[in-house]
Amino acid sequence: MRIFALLLTCFSLIFSACGQDQERLIAGGLYSTRDKNGSYSVFKLLKLDSQGVHLRLYSNQFAEHPATLDESKLFIAGMNRKPNETLGMGHAPISRKSFASWGARFIKVVPVKEEELEGYKMWKEADGGYF
Repeated sequence: MRIFALLLTCFSLIFSACGQDQERLIAGGLYSTRDKNGSYSVFKLLKLDSQGVHLRLYSNQFAEHPATLDESKLFIAGMNRKPNETLGMGHAPISRKSFASWGARFIKVVPVKEEELEGYKMWKEADGGYF
């Protein structure tokens, strides 16, 4: 029985080590994900909880996964966005199951600013759900 438990633990560690960069989920992390059109979008992970992740979705598009990034250049385009700009979002609650399919790739960690959590706080007060 101990051998079985040991093997199970080893397999769990191997599979988690082989996972994508999603294993490095951290509040303040900037990540990229590949879009259907082949470009890359960037998001910031604001909060994690047992059911999901809370993201800030930026409108910037990149030809490839950005290895480095200047956070001050990221922007969120709203309803008045230009024709070629992606709609951004200040807070997007995504279930862990949905997020697992995103193929997120870690870029770096930056501080989460208090004003970036306004949407999250409203969501929490409203007892919101996840996409």
